[in-house]
Amino acid sequence: MRGRVPAILGSLAASAVLALALPGAAHAAQGAFQYRAQSGVPELLNNPVDNQCYNVGNAGGSVRNDTNRHAELYAAPGCQGDAIQTLNPGDDSDWSEFQGVRFTR
Repeated sequence: MRGRVPAILGSLAASAVLALALPGAAHAAQGAFQYRAQSGVPELLNNPVDNQCYNVGNAGGSVRNDTNRHAELYAAPGCQGDAIQTLNPGDDSDWSEFQGVRFTR
């Protein structure tokens, strides 16, 4: 029994270190974000990851946010600067021109 206690404690300590060292799972929006590329072709982002910037080129026209997150639209690629428009879950817009989108809670 004495030999098992140190082994068990060592195993528990190693598990705790691993649990703290591994990053948590990335959260993602549920649903789809629809937009039109510069060419007019409809595009879709399914279950986008929270707080990640998605560069979409020169998108514009009809936009629909069918995710459960806020979609922040940016005029510049890389989501630089301030958001030019925020679409709440379920919102759509017909005039949006943007180059980046980020999804937030």
